[in-house]
Amino acid sequence: MHRIRSRPYLAVLLTLLLVPAALAAQQTGRIVGRVVESGQGAPIAGAQVQVTGTDIHTVSAIDGRYTLQNVPVGPVSITARMLGYAPKTVTGLVVTSKDVVEQNISLASSTVQLEELAVNAEAEKGSVQQALEEQRNSTSVTNATTAEQIAKSPDGDASQAVQRVSGVSVLGGKYVVVRGLGERYTTTNLNGSRLTGAEPEKKVVPLDVFPSALLGSVTTVKTFTPDQSGDFAGAQVNLKTRDFPAQRLISLSVNTGFNTLATGAAIPRAPTVGTEWIGNPGQARAIPEVAAAAGNVGTLAPPDRVPVTNSFRNVWQSNDGNGTGLLGLNLAVGGEDPIFGQPIGYIASITYSNAQEVRKNEQRAAPFPNAGGVVTPVNTVNGTTGSNSVLIGALLNFSTRIGSTTKLSLNNTFTRGADNESVQLRGFFEQYQENLSITRLVYTQRQILGNQLQLQQGLGRNRTLDASVGFNWATRDEPDRSDLVYVERPNASGELVPTTWFGINRSATRTFSTIDEKVFDGGANFQQIIGSGASPAVFKAGAYVRAADRDADTRQFDIASFNLSDAERTQSPETIFNGTFANDQRLFLTNNASGQYTARDRLIAGYAQIDLSFGPRLRVLGGARLESSNIEVNTLLIQGVTDSIIPSSIKTTDILPAISASYQLNNSMQLRLAGSRTLSRPEYRELSPVNYFDILGGQRLFGNPNLDRALIWNLDARWEWYIGSGEIVSAGVFYKNFQAPIERILVQNADGFTPDITFTNAAGADNFGLELEFRKRLGFLSRPLDNFTFFANATLMQSQIRLGTDSLSSLTNPNRAMVGQSPYVVNAGLNWSTSSGWSASVLYNVFGARIIEAGINPLPDVYDQPRNTLDLSLLAPITRQLGVKIDARNVLSAPVKQLQGGITRLFYDPGTVLLIAFKWST
Repeated sequence: MHRIRSRPYLAVLLTLLLVPAALAAQQTGRIVGRVVESGQGAPIAGAQVQVTGTDIHTVSAIDGRYTLQNVPVGPVSITARMLGYAPKTVTGLVVTSKDVVEQNISLASSTVQLEELAVNAEAEKGSVQQALEEQRNSTSVTNATTAEQIAKSPDGDASQAVQRVSGVSVLGGKYVVVRGLGERYTTTNLNGSRLTGAEPEKKVVPLDVFPSALLGSVTTVKTFTPDQSGDFAGAQVNLKTRDFPAQRLISLSVNTGFNTLATGAAIPRAPTVGTEWIGNPGQARAIPEVAAAAGNVGTLAPPDRVPVTNSFRNVWQSNDGNGTGLLGLNLAVGGEDPIFGQPIGYIASITYSNAQEVRKNEQRAAPFPNAGGVVTPVNTVNGTTGSNSVLIGALLNFSTRIGSTTKLSLNNTFTRGADNESVQLRGFFEQYQENLSITRLVYTQRQILGNQLQLQQGLGRNRTLDASVGFNWATRDEPDRSDLVYVERPNASGELVPTTWFGINRSATRTFSTIDEKVFDGGANFQQIIGSGASPAVFKAGAYVRAADRDADTRQFDIASFNLSDAERTQSPETIFNGTFANDQRLFLTNNASGQYTARDRLIAGYAQIDLSFGPRLRVLGGARLESSNIEVNTLLIQGVTDSIIPSSIKTTDILPAISASYQLNNSMQLRLAGSRTLSRPEYRELSPVNYFDILGGQRLFGNPNLDRALIWNLDARWEWYIGSGEIVSAGVFYKNFQAPIERILVQNADGFTPDITFTNAAGADNFGLELEFRKRLGFLSRPLDNFTFFANATLMQSQIRLGTDSLSSLTNPNRAMVGQSPYVVNAGLNWSTSSGWSASVLYNVFGARIIEAGINPLPDVYDQPRNTLDLSLLAPITRQLGVKIDARNVLSAPVKQLQGGITRLFYDPGTVLLIAFKWST
């Protein structure tokens, strides 16, 4: 009877024990990832991926991505198989019902590895995601920085992130210089589409407008292959925005901080208008309609100039006050979800930062040539510049796979950078024999919008087609810049103070400047793998077209005084320019130097190349690119009472061959050799003779319509030793031969005081260089140091210019380096990281003195002096979802300094920036 009565209790007990097990058995998760080829890092389409010991399987798509659904929770293994590759099993995966497990798999050619390989999940994850894998498997000399590396650094934008790469330095916080060459020799792509920067005087994209939070990777390619743009010249920087995550992700980060020389300190602060806190200049800054419609003011009768004179915003002075702190935030949402049964990957991100910047202890001077070749400083001024900088970045990318052979991607990027500056300088001007005080208020907005539609299509076994169309729109707006000059007189205590408006030309100037550039481009690339086994060949051919159009408009309006008394000129500028003196025509408006130009740029290109493997060790790539370019620049030049139209045109067709080879000495060492021909075309502004006068330096800049494009022969040799995961030792040499390089030079002007700036072609130049790189974990010294990684890279360069016979370049110093070339660039750093998420970095960068302007005898060259930059970063987890990051930038407070002979042309201290950021993510 007792046993019978106990059976119901035993059944209940068994039920309670089995129900959780049954429920657990019903819980499932997902495994996602990519299958890539270990030799070249290319995605593998059509690979079979299976949960080991089950019938759960899938096939990788055109981009190598796969998704395994309904995988039982708990520890599992997965196996990937593809004909021609050795199968691989990845163990140590743990699936939960809450999270998506991401696991990438690299497959080796069966000629290299015949037997099935089993690896641990953590080891496989590292081997695929390391930035060095891209460098190792590339057909070019390449360096890459990943999103993970950027996250562990103090880098806030793309320009700061890329400067960690071997041979790279960043000038002015914006412009990338590779291998010590000038910024004109570096091109920039965004997701494979060529970017334009709309900079007025530089053929370069300012990378500071791309927040680092939007970046998935930054890759610098230093050798040319035919599938790259022909004006590659020195290097190509490829920005890739973040790809959608394997699982749904929401992250939010907020940061705040201060500049040691600006925050809380007394600095000049420019007045604001409207919505400038989001980088959008107020309508009050727009050029007045009456001024825009006036045309050449020099042709107007004096009474007709009065409405124009009175139309300008009556704001001339800064508001002195304490500098503010820094504020930033980033919000990102991403994932992959089915919509009507179709998997859609997506990522959306928005970044905002508002920072106070400063140029403390600012000094400027101009050279004056005396008898005997002695140069003395004139127009020496000192002061401070305060700037409020806003940066906004937005990203919205979509991607979907149609079957296993088609992938469509739509990438959309928008960035906006704005600087509101107030400049206050004072000093003695020799040509006027007066002590002068200069105040400049300038607001500059730069915007870049990029849209790109990409298609990847499998065309049967071993054949693929990728195509893209893109649109880039870049604008630069400098609305209503004001320059004001007052004469200084001693006050009662003998101190010089601004008392009297100067009243001559260029002592009260309003400038309105806009650049609007639109670029449409499109291309297609066909790839065919020929053969298999030990010696496959990859044939690739494609075409590319680009149409760029730029409109640039600069209007300068000078207000001069003819009949104002000294007493009237001692009044405040808001009283002098309130309309009273213009109405009785005692203020006179002149049109000193204005002009507009339009540029039309058309490029058609095609290429073919073949990548041959001779056994498992030797790989050779060769081919050529044909580019036909037509650049037309038409300038409307307005000076005084005359208008003139000056055309400029460059039409060229160039064949650009390239060959490269890599030889595997063993499993960890390889040699690279590369040779190519590339070119460098002039920037549109360099072809336009529009005059631009800068009151701060007293210099006039104008273009040269007779410029030609430069041709460059390139040779590279490099040895690489991959000593371990994330570790490398490499050494390389390079040589470049320039034909007709474009140079920025100084020319003596009529007044003899301050030289002008223009551009010319030299006859040629030679550039030699040595590159060294070392990255190693320090565990070999002591086991507790295994979490530390030391890296250093150095590039040493030497160049020699060959002058031409034209009237400009022949007068420059014949024994000098190329303009823009540094003799050395050094990066070094120490990184500490743990498996629990803690990390810290110490990062150092320095570049050698480089010529920024070639002086015409007897004026010496202008050199940008070395800067020793040290940055620190600490990343610490608080909880599983919350972390804190502390950054310090420019810890050494390295100043910016430019010298011309013994004269300080420019000097200022930007201060040290300290930041703390909190990041929360799901």
